[in-house]
Amino acid sequence: MSGPVPARRLASLDALRGLTIAAMLLVNNPGSWSHIYWPLEHAAWNGWTFTDLVFPFFLFMVGVSMMFSFPKRLARGDSRRTLVVHVLQRSAALMLLGWWGSSWSRVLWTGQDNDAWSIVLRLGFVAGAAGAVVLLAGTDRKREWMGVVGAGLVLFLVGALGSGWDDSLLSRLAGLRVPGVLVRIAWCYLLASALWFWMPTWQAMVGWTAGLLGVYFAFMMFVPIPGFGMPDLSRGFPTAETPMDDLFSNWAFYIDYHVFGEHTWSFRQLRNAGGQLIWSFDPEGLISTIPATASVLLGILTGKWLTRDDTDDAHKLNGLFVAAGWLMLLGLVVSIWMPINKRIWTSSYTIFTAGMALATLGILYHAIDMKGWAKGTGWMVAYGKNAIFAFVASGMMATSLALIDIGDGSLKGWLYGVMPGSPKMASFLFGMSFVAVWALIALALDRRKLYFKV
Repeated sequence: MSGPVPARRLASLDALRGLTIAAMLLVNNPGSWSHIYWPLEHAAWNGWTFTDLVFPFFLFMVGVSMMFSFPKRLARGDSRRTLVVHVLQRSAALMLLGWWGSSWSRVLWTGQDNDAWSIVLRLGFVAGAAGAVVLLAGTDRKREWMGVVGAGLVLFLVGALGSGWDDSLLSRLAGLRVPGVLVRIAWCYLLASALWFWMPTWQAMVGWTAGLLGVYFAFMMFVPIPGFGMPDLSRGFPTAETPMDDLFSNWAFYIDYHVFGEHTWSFRQLRNAGGQLIWSFDPEGLISTIPATASVLLGILTGKWLTRDDTDDAHKLNGLFVAAGWLMLLGLVVSIWMPINKRIWTSSYTIFTAGMALATLGILYHAIDMKGWAKGTGWMVAYGKNAIFAFVASGMMATSLALIDIGDGSLKGWLYGVMPGSPKMASFLFGMSFVAVWALIALALDRRKLYFKV
């Protein structure tokens, strides 16, 4: 039987979260998208690279963290209703932040939108969105922030009316990408939380994990697709030359196009000669959220194991490595039939990457929490304590660098140009410099005990 949650905070979990965010910043911010070392790119289709481990690692840690948070909140007197409301608010805040990031490029650098109405519109948008996130995340100054939201809405409407509803920000919002990284985190967190609230036992978590992955496997492999037939996961992204009957070779393609349409990842859309959208897809799409939720459930199981008080650290460490080995092996075995594929988050990918995350957490758990080898890990822990803030704010910085004009190019282009080495090396050094800058920011915030929680 498992006992109460231990009081100590796992520094290894913060470190792994920090490493994951740092890796996310690295792969998202090369100096040039045309010059990237292959491990820092996603696999073109089937298979995996270092980059393909980043997102499932983060979702896995969401589940682990839940087991260090939820039982503790209940033990200190919070009701289940209070905790459910917290989950709903946090999920909504994450979604808002995701959509905020998608629209940021049209907030400050407005191009032709440079009149007074444009400024009023953007001030209202910033105030309304920021106020809503703060209220959802939780604050003791609700009345003041509700006033900020109200003022923001008024300014936004006044700016929209004054511009005649013709502004690049409004156009961006109208065509906003609905899925996304933070939106997926929100939904997976919400769904996994609901399952835990309903049936919190480890047996139930194992059953739900196996069930979700099994159902996804069967659906993606054996249910015929209208107009195509049996799914074919060996086929990658279609191109302009792909026949119409072959566009939707798997259910993720079919569902994303028919549900989200234009509101998908713009880099993966195809149009006919008349400009009509004929195919779209999103790597954080609807159907693949099912196995992604299983990544969180596997983290919950790991958190349950680590919060037991009837076994020692050595036994816990052994369990982490044994489970990691079996999961990686099982993922490889399942990949014989359903290939490892991040783009559609296959069942084999979910299982294999959870094993990799377990092994990495085990290494850090042994080094930091058991042996006390914390020297040099401060930046990782600092990143981990402000993970969502670092992700969102760094994305805003990256967009800004690409939009600030210097000479015939951008500030980002200029910074990339002064990096030494070959084009690929310069691109890599730019990314590493970006990570280093944000490590310094995270350390400064940590030393001042400033944590932006969502």
